[in-house]
Amino acid sequence: MKTPGKRVLLVDDELSVSSSLADLLELWGYEVCSSVTSGEDAILTTRSEKPDLVLMDIQLKGSMNGIESAREIKKHNDASIIFMTGYISEKLKREAEMLRPLAYLTKPFELDELKSALDSASQAK
Repeated sequence: MKTPGKRVLLVDDELSVSSSLADLLELWGYEVCSSVTSGEDAILTTRSEKPDLVLMDIQLKGSMNGIESAREIKKHNDASIIFMTGYISEKLKREAEMLRPLAYLTKPFELDELKSALDSASQAK
């Protein structure tokens, strides 16, 4: 059973990661509306698909990183953002936190960390 109103956009430059996350999210009852690999595509997709939540990698294909694309997304959409990254950088983390994401997950993250962040998103809406 799908969680009503919990449409998720996956943004990750690694298709294998997106595919695994999509399977997991659907198992947990979320609807994955789309999966994209670049910040530019994430911006366009949020405008057309209107997700409730964006699961955003920070390192992406294209000219924008996840923080830059999340900043643009927030201008036109009230979707909650959960950042995920394989790179631990205090500078990037501070930049990301300025956008007030629901979570900042460092890859590889535990499934219970992701589930907790998703539960927070469900309660925030």
